[in-house]
Amino acid sequence: MKETPDAGTYGASGAHSGRWVSVAAPLALVALTAAWLFLGAGAVRTAVVWLAFGVLVLCLGAVGASVFRAGAPRNETYARAVRAASAASAGTRPAAVPARLHGTPWPSLRAVGLLVALPTLVCLWGVLAVAEPDSGSRAPALREAGAVTGSFRIAAIEHEVTEGRGRWAHATADFTVLLPPANGQRGGRGVPATFTAATERRQEVGGTLYVGHVPGHPELGAVGDDRRAEVERKLSGRAVEASTFWVAAGFWILVTLGLCAGWWREGVTRRGARSTGEDWLALRVRVTGGGKHTDAPAAEGTDQLTARERRDNTRRLRCLLLAVDGTERTVPFHGELSSTVAGTVLAGASGLLVWHPQRGRGKDVLAELIGDDGWQLPGAVPARVAQDVQADVPARERGPVSEAGRQVPLLDLGVAWSATVSKPLLVGLACSVAIMGALLAVPDNGVWRLWAGAAGLLVPLATVLVQEVFLADEGSADGAAPGGGD
Repeated sequence: MKETPDAGTYGASGAHSGRWVSVAAPLALVALTAAWLFLGAGAVRTAVVWLAFGVLVLCLGAVGASVFRAGAPRNETYARAVRAASAASAGTRPAAVPARLHGTPWPSLRAVGLLVALPTLVCLWGVLAVAEPDSGSRAPALREAGAVTGSFRIAAIEHEVTEGRGRWAHATADFTVLLPPANGQRGGRGVPATFTAATERRQEVGGTLYVGHVPGHPELGAVGDDRRAEVERKLSGRAVEASTFWVAAGFWILVTLGLCAGWWREGVTRRGARSTGEDWLALRVRVTGGGKHTDAPAAEGTDQLTARERRDNTRRLRCLLLAVDGTERTVPFHGELSSTVAGTVLAGASGLLVWHPQRGRGKDVLAELIGDDGWQLPGAVPARVAQDVQADVPARERGPVSEAGRQVPLLDLGVAWSATVSKPLLVGLACSVAIMGALLAVPDNGVWRLWAGAAGLLVPLATVLVQEVFLADEGSADGAAPGGGD
């Protein structure tokens, strides 16, 4: 009876924090990226940005608490999930198919959250690195006073610094233009206004620049550039230029929608609750472990085109291997889980493999593994294997009929994913969040933003790589030492 506290710890520390982070972190990343890209400077952007960043910090804290309170390798969290699901269904009759099967809301939310978070993170780090936040007070003052954009001639150029050679070299300089005099001073001389701008090519006195200013209030100064879009960006307070804005937003939206659409079409664990019936197939099976299955079409012909098509349609799946009772057949059962770990944890478990022959998705038939211990694991069987099994296994051996009174909980093996995060990766994520906060808080421009953005994106990946190399070296050393396996 010592498993009860373990199951309680699993539920409190793993499941709750994992579910909360799976929803909150992607939403916070989307809000932060959208505000940084789409909104100009102001109270709304400030509130959204820092609220979203605060949620990310809370998510990191929740993962950290889960790691230090109930952290465990994936095999232990999988075993906890099995024990918790088995305890929740105590007293059920193992020989019956439930009349009603569960849907998969939380596994689906985790999958969508991951597919949204990955491209959003890449986009966010990119726009944070190339952002040009206004570090002075002139642009905000002009913005609040209702500035407009116009074309003015350059009266003077000072402190010019060029990048490259020739007239088309990039240049940074202090430019002076003559603004119209204040109201009531008609006929007076123009009021000089000086601003610093980085132009795409060298400018000359007498040339023109786009200038943002407040008509009738030359004392507020001006901002300018040789690109109208850049002047409008400064006046609006947006963090990125229009060209960067459209490229980043397009990349982010298209990649995110593409990933989610692909998962929606092919994700084998995505399904709603549904009822079983006489047209369902049910096989008595036993889990023999994890392994690999090659799902290849039957060889047809010997010409090169047919061979190439066969290679293109061949899949290699990591899956649970299920031995069908009373036969020599093994059925591969795969899903969005670590089949190697799941095969170790579930090895020897027996139950029913059930599916409807007409409910396929892509190259698979959606299936459920109903354990005799009282849990339901969603997954899929390759369509070719399902057809062969349906044709070969006699109807009398396909399993019992459904029972309306049987209730089995969903076995969500990944529910406690937050407890499996390694401490080096947690440190890397903490560094990444700290760098993100610095990029959001410090309005200074410069090449340091590029280096900081690269570091924020790569530090978590580097910690994972270093950890994998260390574990590989440690495993080699243990294997070489006498008795190292003990």
